[in-house]
Amino acid sequence: MGWRFAVYLSFAAVITVAGLLTFGAEAQEAELPKPDAPLAMAAGESVSLAWSLPAKPKPELVVIYRGTKDGAQFVEVGRVAADVLRFTDKEVSLGRSYQYRVQTVKGARVSALSEPAEVLVGGSARITFLGGSLERALFEVVMFRRGRRITAQFVHKPGDAIGDLAWVSELDSVEDFRLGPKLQALAIGIAEARESVSQPLIGADGQPVTDIAGRTVQVEFRLPGATHEIMIATLLNGEGQPVQIKEGESFTAD
Repeated sequence: MGWRFAVYLSFAAVITVAGLLTFGAEAQEAELPKPDAPLAMAAGESVSLAWSLPAKPKPELVVIYRGTKDGAQFVEVGRVAADVLRFTDKEVSLGRSYQYRVQTVKGARVSALSEPAEVLVGGSARITFLGGSLERALFEVVMFRRGRRITAQFVHKPGDAIGDLAWVSELDSVEDFRLGPKLQALAIGIAEARESVSQPLIGADGQPVTDIAGRTVQVEFRLPGATHEIMIATLLNGEGQPVQIKEGESFTAD
């Protein structure tokens, strides 16, 4: 009987050790792996998201977070079953940039947030310098409101905030076109025109070189042309930093 009792004890010890190993394996699975950044694509006035997940351990849910372009704050905008692998965010505004991150959930366990994916919806609000003099400048402001692209033009002197209130017939309302930048200074600069000249490439035999299709290979030269005056506007962006744009150039104000 003594040897049978010893066998029983040994068998129980094996079961106990196996149980401890199993418990240890489960403890090691307590941390879910960090998912990869999602793919984000703007589609009209919404953002379509898609992602892939690690094969094991299989999560139960995916939580989607949205933040602004600077990534300062992320808020939950939805959650789906782990086998869905896609989500559409319709609570976005045209002309704004967003960042998205995803997180997996299994029971009480959650993964770290993925790296962010950034997307621009519709287009950027922008200020275009159309020209002027040393005392006044003409600007066009483009922005997006209620699913529409709207524009207005304004004349400003140095020290003015660019943009103002303006009537928008498409929306039948007065909209605020002030995006933040201010006009700091106006100056006259010199711009040099460039001329492009194309000539055939000549080989060592003095004949034009041709490609495999028999077409003459052309070499393009960019030559300096006449100089002319151009207006330069110095803007102060939202952080108070100076930004220079030439006549015809734009400043993007996300």
